[in-house]
Amino acid sequence: MNDKPEDTGAVSEPGGRDVPEEPGTSRPDEGEAHSPGRPGSEAAAAEPPTAEPPRAEAPGNKAPAPGEQRPAPKSPGRLRRLARSRGGTAVIGALVGALLGTGVMAWRAGELPLLPRDMCWGSLSPQVAGALFSDTDVRSEELPLRRATEDPMHTECSMQGFGADELESEVTASVRTLGELKGAQAWDWTRQYLSSRMTPLGGDITGMASSQRAWVALPTSCHERSYEPGEDPPLRVVTLASGASDPDYVNEVDARRGLDAMSRAVVRLANGVMARYGCEGGYPDPPELPGPPEGKSVKAVDDDRLCGLKGVELPGWARGKDVSAVRTTPGTKPDGPVRGGVRSCDVGRPFGLDTLRLTTVADPQLAAVVSRVLGRRADRLGGDGEGAHAGGLSVYTADCQRGRAAFVAWDKEPEEGDDTPPDLRSLGLAVLPSYVKSEARHAGCGDVEVKVLRGTAS
Repeated sequence: MNDKPEDTGAVSEPGGRDVPEEPGTSRPDEGEAHSPGRPGSEAAAAEPPTAEPPRAEAPGNKAPAPGEQRPAPKSPGRLRRLARSRGGTAVIGALVGALLGTGVMAWRAGELPLLPRDMCWGSLSPQVAGALFSDTDVRSEELPLRRATEDPMHTECSMQGFGADELESEVTASVRTLGELKGAQAWDWTRQYLSSRMTPLGGDITGMASSQRAWVALPTSCHERSYEPGEDPPLRVVTLASGASDPDYVNEVDARRGLDAMSRAVVRLANGVMARYGCEGGYPDPPELPGPPEGKSVKAVDDDRLCGLKGVELPGWARGKDVSAVRTTPGTKPDGPVRGGVRSCDVGRPFGLDTLRLTTVADPQLAAVVSRVLGRRADRLGGDGEGAHAGGLSVYTADCQRGRAAFVAWDKEPEEGDDTPPDLRSLGLAVLPSYVKSEARHAGCGDVEVKVLRGTAS
């Protein structure tokens, strides 16, 4: 049988060696007409067919030696065999479809599986939230931002740090309306978030932070309804809380790290909540704050200039070892303007500043919250403003340039069986008149006189 020889695309020289054609040359059988007398045409037609050149081996594959059989191909893996079968194709298709469906649903929900996600209503990145803990696995659970409750904006988010699957620490983020708080709830918030441990965040941010607590006020654009002229909208805040508000001891390094983490996280939290509510504006990250008071030596009490305030003296009967140390709000100076809207002073022993607290609240919205701490049953105070006293707590308010300001004096209530004379039991009430007179000038209120009515002290 005479088979037509396979065209190799090469021209053979005498002796059987193949020479590849040069680029651009044309072959006789590719549409070119040859004249019968053209030299070389007959020679080319009479040239016997040549063998196909050997194929080049892929990199890494050694060509077999002459007479050696090529090894049999390896059997395909399980996945390849599964993909080649009809049933396997159906299984793989179902798996791919399920994964794609899960990804699409997660994408629509704003969450991707197996990827770190932002916490607490999408406000805190894993890095910002993780800085609130120490080398732990952080997990979070949150309630909806809007709830069917009396205060629809009161909600919480819990972040928990786990080590070896055991709960080690917890930080609670919350959104709440302070304007709705009264009595014990208002006082509990005031006591925790306005102490001398708290540092004002500064700038245009109304808020404070410590290594354990932080808060930021939301702007008025975050309210769900409009208010009439002259009608004051309630104050709404975001807060962070970790552990006790007044821990027994925190070293200076941990206090600095905690303050930086808390201050940054609470501002990010406020921005995230504002974005979800559709509020206007936003806050920049706070600057580096003054060093926290924890872990540092406290100052000695100046009996004739209590909390550094001129004209405020400690009564002679109260002087002694229980009133020997003092701590004031970081970044603020006595006898100066009340920066940040709040200034506090805690007085007591070096490792227990719980004998007396004096606080000035120059921010009108915060002052409104503080003014509702005492109920109607409290004893009234007279003078140029309004005030009341009950137990060891005294609150006085006065009209100032920015609006209403509040002045608080709180002393440790006497223990049962204390034989101190009744008219001398309340250290806060004894100090209140001189304290208000001094701080009212710094808060832009002018001269304010407080009158303690006879029989008011308890």
